[in-house]
Amino acid sequence: EDVSAKGRVLLFQVKRQEVLTPTSPVAELTLVYEKDISHGPVTSLSCLECEGKSRLIIGAGADINVEQWGKNHLTQVGFFRATMQILKIQLFKTFFLLSDAYDSLNFLVWRESDKSLTLLAKDYEPTPVFAAGFMSRGAVMSFVCHDDRQNLQFFQYAPGDAAARGGNKLVCRADVHLGAQTIGIQSHFCKSSLLVNSSTPTSTLAALKSQDPLVGKSDDDQRIGAFFGTSDGNFGSVIPLSEPVYWRLAALQSVMANALESHCALNQRAWRLYRRTPRRGGCRSNDRRKGVIDGSLVISFTDLSLPDQEDLASAIGSTVEMIVDN
Repeated sequence: EDVSAKGRVLLFQVKRQEVLTPTSPVAELTLVYEKDISHGPVTSLSCLECEGKSRLIIGAGADINVEQWGKNHLTQVGFFRATMQILKIQLFKTFFLLSDAYDSLNFLVWRESDKSLTLLAKDYEPTPVFAAGFMSRGAVMSFVCHDDRQNLQFFQYAPGDAAARGGNKLVCRADVHLGAQTIGIQSHFCKSSLLVNSSTPTSTLAALKSQDPLVGKSDDDQRIGAFFGTSDGNFGSVIPLSEPVYWRLAALQSVMANALESHCALNQRAWRLYRRTPRRGGCRSNDRRKGVIDGSLVISFTDLSLPDQEDLASAIGSTVEMIVDN
């Protein structure tokens, strides 16, 4: 126990065969370089591309090293020290999202001028993070975080917000209890249903643009969602919604939770409430942000009979066609 763990980085060269035969390998790997990491075991590797330069990002222990390949060896050109243990590094352009095993999220930016990693904001809650990812709608980007209590939290970097403490704190915009454990969240581009269901999406997109020049330029056409798999064999996805659609589905969700029978008389809304961490030092207030639509509940609207659908739609001042379209 008195000897700290160490890591190592191995660089291989990939040589692909120009002429393939039934017995020849598709590619050959040749070890060209190895480097010992004294900070701890290597838990994450990423590639940073900035101003035509590619650099290797190494997450080992609580340290982030920015390494540059040159003259047949790796040279450290930048670093950042987190709180405890880096689990994963998510890159978006020159921005870093670090998942800490004990202290939530860190949001950093790489500055090529002085080759430095600068901390922009972080979440100060002592939350063990299992997975993290990006989401966006238009020009607004959010960070989704999954913790040990099987919750999903959604953060934003908003320096002008009063809750950001001068821009040093990531602001929590929504939270929900997922009820399942996941260790990986990936981002995906949300395509229109007209393109997904079309056998010729290229011509369909051209036809839509000829009818409306703004097709593909609205916020709803520029959405990035997140998908994940759970340890119990399920698959889920989270996508951002526009404000009118959200409030319409939120009203429908509230009415359905009260009007429809649930399995074993369980409360749908109580099940999706955020579970707080039992760790000491938690400074989050008792209020829950909510702000997430339970898709498994609202999608059951399509399975109801037409009279029940009309009753629920009229209860929220909408129509069945509008709800199904949303």
